[in-house]
Amino acid sequence: MKIAHLTVITPRRCGLYETTRELVTALRAIGIDSRLVDPTKQTNKLYPKGDNDRGAPFAEMDWAKKADILVNHSGLGELESSNMPVIHVAHGRPRYSFLTEASGATPVYSYHLKNNFRENFKAIVTFWHQHKPYLEVMYPDKPIHAIQSPVDIDYWTPGQSTYDFGGQKGDINVVCTDSFREDIDVYEPLNAFALYARRNPGMKLHMYGQPKNTKAWGALIKRVQMDGNMGLVQGWASDLRTVYRAADLTLTAHNIDVRTVRESMACGCPVARIQDIDDYGIINKGLNMNRAHARQKAERLFDPAATAKQFKAVLDAVH
Repeated sequence: MKIAHLTVITPRRCGLYETTRELVTALRAIGIDSRLVDPTKQTNKLYPKGDNDRGAPFAEMDWAKKADILVNHSGLGELESSNMPVIHVAHGRPRYSFLTEASGATPVYSYHLKNNFRENFKAIVTFWHQHKPYLEVMYPDKPIHAIQSPVDIDYWTPGQSTYDFGGQKGDINVVCTDSFREDIDVYEPLNAFALYARRNPGMKLHMYGQPKNTKAWGALIKRVQMDGNMGLVQGWASDLRTVYRAADLTLTAHNIDVRTVRESMACGCPVARIQDIDDYGIINKGLNMNRAHARQKAERLFDPAATAKQFKAVLDAVH
Protein backbone atom coordinates (compact mmCIF):
# COMPACT_ATOMS: atom_id res chain seq x y z
CA MET A 1 0.00 0.00 0.00
CA LYS A 2 1.03 3.59 -0.69
CA ILE A 3 -0.17 5.87 2.08
CA ALA A 4 0.05 9.66 1.75
CA HIS A 5 -0.02 11.50 5.07
CA LEU A 6 -1.19 15.07 4.45
CA THR A 7 0.27 17.44 7.04
CA VAL A 8 2.02 20.77 7.38
CA ILE A 9 5.69 19.82 7.73
CA THR A 10 7.24 21.73 10.64
CA PRO A 11 10.08 19.69 12.22
CA ARG A 12 10.38 20.03 16.02
CA ARG A 13 7.89 22.92 16.06
CA CYS A 14 4.46 21.32 16.33
CA GLY A 15 3.11 18.39 18.34
CA LEU A 16 0.65 17.39 15.63
CA TYR A 17 3.42 17.14 13.08
CA GLU A 18 5.82 15.29 15.40
CA THR A 19 3.17 12.65 16.12
CA THR A 20 2.45 12.32 12.40
CA ARG A 21 6.15 11.86 11.63
CA GLU A 22 6.45 9.18 14.31
CA LEU A 23 3.46 7.36 12.84
CA VAL A 24 4.95 7.48 9.34
CA THR A 25 8.33 6.11 10.41
CA ALA A 26 6.65 3.38 12.45
CA LEU A 27 4.48 2.32 9.51
CA ARG A 28 7.51 2.22 7.25
CA ALA A 29 9.26 -0.02 9.78
CA ILE A 30 6.55 -2.65 9.22
CA GLY A 31 6.75 -2.38 5.44
CA ILE A 32 4.03 0.14 4.58
CA ASP A 33 5.10 2.83 2.10
CA SER A 34 4.03 5.90 4.04
CA ARG A 35 5.21 9.40 3.10
CA LEU A 36 4.67 12.95 4.29
CA VAL A 37 2.97 15.33 1.86
CA ASP A 38 2.62 19.04 2.67
CA PRO A 39 -0.35 20.64 0.89
CA THR A 40 0.98 24.06 1.99
CA LYS A 41 4.55 23.55 0.78
CA GLN A 42 4.64 26.70 -1.36
CA THR A 43 3.66 28.93 1.56
CA ASN A 44 5.20 26.98 4.46
CA LYS A 45 8.18 29.03 5.64
CA LEU A 46 9.31 26.20 7.91
CA TYR A 47 9.42 23.56 5.17
CA PRO A 48 12.84 21.89 5.61
CA LYS A 49 15.56 21.22 3.10
CA GLY A 50 16.20 17.64 2.01
CA ASP A 51 13.91 14.79 1.10
CA ASN A 52 13.04 13.39 4.55
CA ASP A 53 12.76 14.20 8.22
CA ARG A 54 14.46 11.70 10.53
CA GLY A 55 13.56 8.77 8.30
CA ALA A 56 10.12 9.95 7.20
CA PRO A 57 10.34 10.71 3.45
CA PHE A 58 8.67 13.68 1.79
CA ALA A 59 6.56 13.31 -1.35
CA GLU A 60 4.86 15.73 -3.71
CA MET A 61 1.13 16.10 -4.30
CA ASP A 62 1.47 14.16 -7.57
CA TRP A 63 2.60 11.12 -5.54
CA ALA A 64 -0.32 11.58 -3.16
CA LYS A 65 -2.76 11.55 -6.09
CA LYS A 66 -1.58 8.02 -6.93
CA ALA A 67 -1.63 6.71 -3.35
CA ASP A 68 -4.01 4.01 -2.19
CA ILE A 69 -5.21 5.97 0.85
CA LEU A 70 -4.94 9.57 2.00
CA VAL A 71 -4.47 10.15 5.72
CA ASN A 72 -5.73 13.59 6.63
CA HIS A 73 -3.81 15.14 9.52
CA SER A 74 -4.08 18.89 8.93
CA GLY A 75 -6.04 19.39 5.70
CA LEU A 76 -6.00 17.82 2.25
CA GLY A 77 -5.34 20.98 0.26
CA GLU A 78 -6.19 20.55 -3.41
CA LEU A 79 -7.23 16.96 -2.72
CA GLU A 80 -10.22 18.05 -0.59
CA SER A 81 -12.44 17.65 -3.66
CA SER A 82 -11.05 14.27 -4.70
CA ASN A 83 -12.91 10.99 -4.27
CA MET A 84 -9.86 9.11 -3.00
CA PRO A 85 -10.36 7.07 0.20
CA VAL A 86 -9.50 9.11 3.28
CA ILE A 87 -8.73 8.28 6.90
CA HIS A 88 -9.19 11.41 8.99
CA VAL A 89 -6.98 11.72 12.08
CA ALA A 90 -8.59 14.07 14.62
CA HIS A 91 -5.52 15.37 16.46
CA GLY A 92 -7.17 18.28 18.26
CA ARG A 93 -8.85 18.21 21.64
CA PRO A 94 -12.60 18.36 20.98
CA ARG A 95 -13.39 21.32 23.19
CA TYR A 96 -10.41 23.30 21.92
CA SER A 97 -11.46 22.54 18.35
CA PHE A 98 -14.97 23.70 19.21
CA LEU A 99 -13.71 26.93 20.81
CA THR A 100 -11.43 27.59 17.83
CA GLU A 101 -14.43 27.85 15.55
CA ALA A 102 -16.60 29.56 18.18
CA SER A 103 -14.01 32.35 18.38
CA GLY A 104 -14.18 32.93 14.63
CA ALA A 105 -11.00 31.07 13.69
CA THR A 106 -10.60 27.72 11.86
CA PRO A 107 -14.06 26.07 11.40
CA VAL A 108 -13.07 22.65 12.70
CA TYR A 109 -16.53 21.55 13.81
CA SER A 110 -18.11 22.57 10.50
CA TYR A 111 -15.42 20.47 8.81
CA HIS A 112 -16.42 17.49 10.99
CA LEU A 113 -20.08 18.01 10.13
CA LYS A 114 -19.37 17.98 6.39
CA ASN A 115 -16.97 15.04 6.50
CA ASN A 116 -19.49 12.72 8.15
CA PHE A 117 -21.50 12.76 4.92
CA ARG A 118 -18.56 12.32 2.53
CA GLU A 119 -18.51 8.77 1.22
CA ASN A 120 -14.76 8.77 0.63
CA PHE A 121 -14.06 9.46 4.33
CA LYS A 122 -13.80 5.85 5.42
CA ALA A 123 -12.67 6.08 9.06
CA ILE A 124 -11.88 8.49 11.88
CA VAL A 125 -8.85 8.01 14.13
CA THR A 126 -7.96 9.58 17.47
CA PHE A 127 -4.87 9.04 19.59
CA TRP A 128 -6.86 9.41 22.83
CA HIS A 129 -9.71 7.16 23.88
CA GLN A 130 -11.11 10.04 25.99
CA HIS A 131 -11.96 11.88 22.77
CA LYS A 132 -13.84 9.06 21.09
CA PRO A 133 -17.31 9.88 22.54
CA TYR A 134 -17.07 13.47 21.28
CA LEU A 135 -16.14 12.27 17.82
CA GLU A 136 -19.05 9.83 17.91
CA VAL A 137 -21.35 12.83 18.27
CA MET A 138 -20.03 14.41 15.07
CA TYR A 139 -19.41 11.19 13.12
CA PRO A 140 -22.39 8.90 13.78
CA ASP A 141 -21.99 7.31 10.33
CA LYS A 142 -18.25 6.55 10.42
CA PRO A 143 -16.16 3.95 12.25
CA ILE A 144 -14.06 5.67 14.91
CA HIS A 145 -10.81 4.11 16.12
CA ALA A 146 -8.87 5.09 19.24
CA ILE A 147 -5.24 4.03 18.86
CA GLN A 148 -2.18 4.37 21.05
CA SER A 149 -0.39 7.74 20.94
CA PRO A 150 3.32 7.33 20.05
CA VAL A 151 6.58 8.96 20.98
CA ASP A 152 10.02 8.45 19.44
CA ILE A 153 11.48 6.30 22.22
CA ASP A 154 14.86 6.23 20.46
CA TYR A 155 15.14 10.04 20.63
CA TRP A 156 13.37 10.79 23.91
CA THR A 157 15.61 8.77 26.20
CA PRO A 158 16.97 8.94 29.75
CA GLY A 159 20.49 10.23 30.18
CA GLN A 160 22.81 12.49 32.11
CA SER A 161 22.17 16.23 31.83
CA THR A 162 24.29 19.19 32.89
CA TYR A 163 21.38 21.56 32.35
CA ASP A 164 21.16 23.99 35.30
CA PHE A 165 17.83 25.72 34.57
CA GLY A 166 19.48 29.02 33.71
CA GLY A 167 21.41 29.09 36.96
CA GLN A 168 18.17 28.88 38.95
CA LYS A 169 18.35 25.21 39.88
CA GLY A 170 16.79 24.08 43.15
CA ASP A 171 17.29 21.03 45.33
CA ILE A 172 14.20 19.56 43.65
CA ASN A 173 13.35 20.77 40.15
CA VAL A 174 9.82 20.59 38.80
CA VAL A 175 9.00 21.63 35.24
CA CYS A 176 5.82 22.66 33.47
CA THR A 177 5.89 22.60 29.67
CA ASP A 178 2.15 22.66 28.89
CA SER A 179 0.87 25.05 26.23
CA PHE A 180 -1.52 27.82 27.17
CA ARG A 181 -4.83 27.10 25.41
CA GLU A 182 -8.38 28.36 25.77
CA ASP A 183 -9.60 25.05 27.17
CA ILE A 184 -6.69 24.20 29.47
CA ASP A 185 -3.64 25.88 30.98
CA VAL A 186 -1.22 25.58 33.91
CA TYR A 187 -3.33 27.52 36.44
CA GLU A 188 -4.15 24.49 38.60
CA PRO A 189 -0.64 22.93 38.48
CA LEU A 190 0.95 26.28 39.35
CA ASN A 191 -1.35 26.85 42.33
CA ALA A 192 -0.96 23.29 43.58
CA PHE A 193 2.82 23.57 43.33
CA ALA A 194 2.77 26.85 45.29
CA LEU A 195 1.03 25.20 48.24
CA TYR A 196 3.19 22.09 48.14
CA ALA A 197 6.47 24.02 47.86
CA ARG A 198 5.66 26.13 50.92
CA ARG A 199 5.63 22.92 52.94
CA ASN A 200 8.71 21.48 51.23
CA PRO A 201 11.68 23.90 51.12
CA GLY A 202 14.25 23.77 48.33
CA MET A 203 11.83 23.23 45.46
CA LYS A 204 11.87 25.24 42.23
CA LEU A 205 9.29 25.33 39.44
CA HIS A 206 10.56 26.06 35.94
CA MET A 207 8.02 27.11 33.31
CA TYR A 208 8.45 26.80 29.55
CA GLY A 209 6.10 28.38 27.03
CA GLN A 210 5.10 31.36 29.18
CA PRO A 211 1.79 33.08 28.35
CA LYS A 212 1.69 36.12 26.08
CA ASN A 213 -0.77 37.85 28.41
CA THR A 214 1.21 38.32 31.61
CA LYS A 215 -1.29 40.43 33.57
CA ALA A 216 -2.84 37.94 35.99
CA TRP A 217 -0.20 35.32 35.18
CA GLY A 218 2.49 37.81 36.09
CA ALA A 219 0.98 38.36 39.51
CA LEU A 220 0.63 34.62 40.16
CA ILE A 221 4.18 33.89 39.05
CA LYS A 222 5.45 36.83 41.13
CA ARG A 223 3.76 35.39 44.23
CA VAL A 224 5.60 32.08 43.77
CA GLN A 225 8.83 34.02 43.17
CA MET A 226 8.30 35.91 46.44
CA ASP A 227 8.01 32.55 48.17
CA GLY A 228 11.42 31.67 46.72
CA ASN A 229 10.05 28.73 44.75
CA MET A 230 9.99 30.01 41.16
CA GLY A 231 12.92 29.21 38.91
CA LEU A 232 13.32 29.76 35.19
CA VAL A 233 10.36 31.21 33.28
CA GLN A 234 10.84 31.32 29.53
CA GLY A 235 9.14 30.88 26.18
CA TRP A 236 10.42 28.57 23.45
CA ALA A 237 12.80 25.79 24.52
CA SER A 238 14.95 24.30 21.77
CA ASP A 239 15.78 20.96 23.42
CA LEU A 240 13.36 19.69 26.04
CA ARG A 241 15.31 16.43 26.33
CA THR A 242 17.92 18.18 28.47
CA VAL A 243 15.13 19.71 30.56
CA TYR A 244 13.33 16.42 31.23
CA ARG A 245 16.58 14.59 31.94
CA ALA A 246 17.53 17.18 34.57
CA ALA A 247 14.06 17.57 36.11
CA ASP A 248 12.72 15.55 39.02
CA LEU A 249 9.07 15.89 37.98
CA THR A 250 6.84 17.26 35.23
CA LEU A 251 3.51 18.88 36.10
CA THR A 252 0.63 18.89 33.62
CA ALA A 253 -3.02 19.87 33.65
CA HIS A 254 -3.85 17.21 31.04
CA ASN A 255 -5.59 13.92 31.73
CA ILE A 256 -4.68 12.70 28.24
CA ASP A 257 -1.21 11.66 27.10
CA VAL A 258 -0.14 14.84 25.33
CA ARG A 259 3.43 15.21 24.13
CA THR A 260 4.47 16.75 27.44
CA VAL A 261 3.52 13.48 29.12
CA ARG A 262 4.97 11.14 26.51
CA GLU A 263 8.27 12.94 26.03
CA SER A 264 8.86 13.48 29.74
CA MET A 265 8.19 9.86 30.71
CA ALA A 266 10.31 8.56 27.83
CA CYS A 267 13.20 10.60 29.27
CA GLY A 268 12.60 8.96 32.63
CA CYS A 269 10.99 11.99 34.25
CA PRO A 270 7.81 11.14 36.21
CA VAL A 271 4.60 13.07 35.55
CA ALA A 272 2.03 14.45 37.98
CA ARG A 273 -1.38 15.30 36.53
CA ILE A 274 -2.83 18.27 38.41
CA GLN A 275 -6.42 19.27 37.65
CA ASP A 276 -7.38 20.89 40.95
CA ILE A 277 -5.51 22.94 43.56
CA ASP A 278 -6.18 20.22 46.11
CA ASP A 279 -4.22 17.73 44.00
CA TYR A 280 -0.88 18.92 45.40
CA GLY A 281 -0.48 15.58 47.19
CA ILE A 282 -0.02 14.03 43.75
CA ILE A 283 3.28 15.90 43.52
CA ASN A 284 4.63 13.83 46.39
CA LYS A 285 3.61 10.60 44.65
CA GLY A 286 5.31 11.73 41.45
CA LEU A 287 8.55 12.62 43.22
CA ASN A 288 8.62 9.15 44.74
CA MET A 289 8.27 7.43 41.37
CA ASN A 290 11.38 5.64 40.14
CA ARG A 291 12.80 7.14 36.93
CA ALA A 292 13.35 3.70 35.45
CA HIS A 293 9.69 2.94 36.09
CA ALA A 294 8.65 6.11 34.24
CA ARG A 295 10.74 5.04 31.24
CA GLN A 296 9.36 1.50 31.30
CA LYS A 297 5.83 2.86 31.41
CA ALA A 298 6.54 5.05 28.38
CA GLU A 299 7.93 2.08 26.45
CA ARG A 300 4.76 0.15 27.22
CA LEU A 301 2.22 2.88 26.55
CA PHE A 302 3.79 4.93 23.74
CA ASP A 303 5.82 2.49 21.63
CA PRO A 304 5.42 3.58 17.97
CA ALA A 305 5.55 -0.08 16.88
CA ALA A 306 2.29 -0.73 18.75
CA THR A 307 0.75 2.40 17.22
CA ALA A 308 1.74 1.23 13.73
CA LYS A 309 0.18 -2.19 14.30
CA GLN A 310 -3.10 -0.62 15.42
CA PHE A 311 -3.11 1.85 12.53
CA LYS A 312 -2.42 -0.93 10.06
CA ALA A 313 -5.63 -2.62 11.22
CA VAL A 314 -7.49 0.57 10.26
CA LEU A 315 -5.74 0.64 6.87
CA ASP A 316 -6.62 -2.99 6.22
CA ALA A 317 -10.28 -2.33 7.01
CA VAL A 318 -10.35 0.57 4.55
CA HIS A 319 -8.23 -0.87 1.74
